[in-house]
Amino acid sequence: MDPLSLDWGGATAEFANEEKNAATHILAHNLSTPERADRSVRFALGRVQWFAVKMPPGGTQEVWFDDREQQVPADVRKSVKDRVTPAVAGLLFFSEGEA
Repeated sequence: MDPLSLDWGGATAEFANEEKNAATHILAHNLSTPERADRSVRFALGRVQWFAVKMPPGGTQEVWFDDREQQVPADVRKSVKDRVTPAVAGLLFFSEGEA
């Protein structure tokens, strides 16, 4: 079954700029292990896909991971970036500051 065929209700991002047709998702997920990061990536990508259905055409999305006070291994952080970046206009880890 295609999850996007289900009615998940409305879509509300943490930040939205209607003028720029842009949405920002902030995820405060535990990224300390590869398994936890995999779960977060699946969630982020699913959320981005759902918002793409709900946003006006041409909309952009960013995903920001609030990873402060976590020990995220460099290889886990790289894996998250490699998988999420192609699906969004921007990706940021709070611990790294501005991208």
